[in-house]
Amino acid sequence: MTQKKLLPIILLITALLLVACSRSADLAMEAPMEPGFAEMEEAAFDTAAAPMPDMDGTSFRGDANTASQTSDTAVAQTQERLIIRTGHLSIVVADTETAVAQITQMVEANGGWVVSSSLYQYSDTAKTGDITVRVPTDGYNSAIEAVKGLAMEVTDESSSGQDVTDEYVDLASRLANLEATAARVRNFLDETKNVEEALAVNVELSRLEGEIEVIKGRMQYLSQSASFSTISIHLTPDEASRPIEVAGWRPQGVAKDAVEALVDALQGLANFLIWFVIYALPLLLIIGVPIWLFVRFLVRRRRRRKAAATPPPVTEETE
Repeated sequence: MTQKKLLPIILLITALLLVACSRSADLAMEAPMEPGFAEMEEAAFDTAAAPMPDMDGTSFRGDANTASQTSDTAVAQTQERLIIRTGHLSIVVADTETAVAQITQMVEANGGWVVSSSLYQYSDTAKTGDITVRVPTDGYNSAIEAVKGLAMEVTDESSSGQDVTDEYVDLASRLANLEATAARVRNFLDETKNVEEALAVNVELSRLEGEIEVIKGRMQYLSQSASFSTISIHLTPDEASRPIEVAGWRPQGVAKDAVEALVDALQGLANFLIWFVIYALPLLLIIGVPIWLFVRFLVRRRRRRKAAATPPPVTEETE
C-alpha cells in the first residue's frame, strides 16, 4: 500500500479518536462528582463550627469561665437572703418577775428559747432584770411588738441586721470544690502502690476533710443565726423609774450634785498630783538641790569663821 492510500485512513482514525475523547469529557462533566477528602473535611469543619445543643436543646456558647460565672450568679439569685437580726429593748414594767415569766412563756410558745436571764434586787419590794431570747426570724417583728405590749413605757429601742448571703454562697461553692477534690483523692488512694504513697494521700485527705468540716460548721452557724433573731431586753420596775420627791425636794438630785462635786474634786487633786510628779518635782530637783548645797556650804563656812573668831574660855586657877 502506498503512502498516498494510507494518509486518508490515518486522518479518519484520528478524527474518530478526537470525537470519542470529546464525548468522554462531556460525560464526565455531566456525571455527579463523588465527595473527596476536601469535601469531607469542609463538611466536618462546618459541623464543628455549628453551635452544640445543651441539655435543654438551646445552643451553648462561651467558655468554661463564663459558664462558671453564670452558675455562681444563678446560685446567688436563687439563694434566699440570710439576714442576722438583732434587737434591744429597755422597758418599764409594773413587776419585773412577772414580765420575765410572761416573756419566757411567749417566746417558748412560738418556737424560741431563752438564752440568758437575770434579776437584781433594786429595793425591798422591786427588782430589775435582763433577759436575752432567740425567736424565729419570721416572727421577729411580732415578738418586738408583744414585748412592747407588756411595757408601761419603752425607754430605748434599737434594731440591726447583717446580710451574710454572699458569705454563705461563697462557702457553698468552696464546699463543693473541696468535696470534689476529696473524692478524687479517695480514688488516688486505691491506686497507691506502697505505704508511703498511701500515707501521703491520707494526709492530704485528712486536710481536705478538716477544711470541709470547718466550712460546714460556719455554714450551719450562719443558717441558724439567720433563722433565729436575738432580742435583748432590760426591764426596770415602775418603782425604780419614779423620781424620789418630798414636798418638791428631790434628794436624788442633791445626791447627784454631791457625787459630781466629789468626782470633780478628786479629779482636780489627781491632776495636781500628776502635774507635780511629772512636771514640778523634776524642776525642783534640778534647781533646788544645787541651791540647797550652796546654802549649806555657806552656813558651814560661817560657823567655822565664827568659831575661829571666838577666844577660848579662860579657866581660873585654884591655889
